[in-house]
Amino acid sequence: MAVFTVHLPPAGVSEPEKIRFLREGFSFPAFAFGPFWLLWKRAWLAAVGWTLLLVVIGVGGYVFKMNKDAMSFLGMASALILGFEGDRLLAWSLQRRGYAEGDVVIADNEDEAEEVYFGRLRAASLKTLPAESGA
Repeated sequence: MAVFTVHLPPAGVSEPEKIRFLREGFSFPAFAFGPFWLLWKRAWLAAVGWTLLLVVIGVGGYVFKMNKDAMSFLGMASALILGFEGDRLLAWSLQRRGYAEGDVVIADNEDEAEEVYFGRLRAASLKTLPAESGA
């Protein structure tokens, strides 16, 4: 089972297609593809920032004449950090666009998370409907 955070679009946007579900936990594509994964997920500012971080690591290693093992360690460490924290960067990017974190859902995959979330909304709306009078 995975944990998904539900990010609701800015106020005034009532399209359910705009609701985003982000899976929490380690992301192998983020680990393996780094800034390209951020670009794929449309986190433009985070992708630029992460690329600049990698450039600073590379230039710093060259300027300070670090050995290749240390540079490899820094590259692997940065990839691991993005693998574990990439979803937080995506959430931050959504927050900058006006999205708000609205719920947490536990499900096996994103499709099931959507079913659970919208099922909760449907159940909540049924509870708030006024009872029909038998008169």
